Amino acid sequence: MRQGIKRVARDNMRLSIEAGQAVMVPSGQAFDLVDTPIDGRFVATMLVPSPRIIDEVATQFPEAQEVRSATPIRFVEPELLQAFDRAFEAVTDPNHLPKGVVENREQEVLVWLAHKGFRFSGDGKLDLAQKLRRIVLQDLGRDWKATEVAEMVSMSEATLRRRLRDQGISFQQLLIDVRMTRALALLQTTDLSVGVIALDVGYDSPSRFTARFKQRFALAPSAIRAKGKDH
Repeated sequence: MRQGIKRVARDNMRLSIEAGQAVMVPSGQAFDLVDTPIDGRFVATMLVPSPRIIDEVATQFPEAQEVRSATPIRFVEPELLQAFDRAFEAVTDPNHLPKGVVENREQEVLVWLAHKGFRFSGDGKLDLAQKLRRIVLQDLGRDWKATEVAEMVSMSEATLRRRLRDQGISFQQLLIDVRMTRALALLQTTDLSVGVIALDVGYDSPSRFTARFKQRFALAPSAIRAKGKDH
């Protein structure tokens, strides 16, 4: 599961602060979130801060504990929850606010968590594949090319491909893996149609997306959705 802060709410309403809980999930980690609602349904909301903001907060709060695995935050103050809601609203409607305001709202959430003693790792500790995963996660619907990504990490395309090969992965494999992992999360945690999820992760053709998903997970997207409803 991608790096982010995961919050659970029932029927699109926040839980009470006494029962509220956040989970910080570092890049490349996966975890199972299991809830048994008395009534209604649970919705998991994920916020993925930009790598630059993560780096800035990590630099500002080096004394905070670096989160290396899924870490629950047992108590969420009203102010932190409000900051999360403002940030989530901003990133889900990026055209509504200036980019600087959106980033400030992301940073507010991370600063709150740092004051509680937790932070994500700064970019300097990530290997190349992890850095590229962060980049493409910012816009999975984009037609990413190795050339432009290489420029974003200040290296030639040939060097990027060679270094990825040294890590045992190609750029295309990395891109597919990030897209499929995101698609799996959306299938498990939302009611979005397969067609909408396909577009969200960069596939114009639902049938092509389904074929790629089956190749990756040995199950069709509809089967994953059906499994989730059985639990």
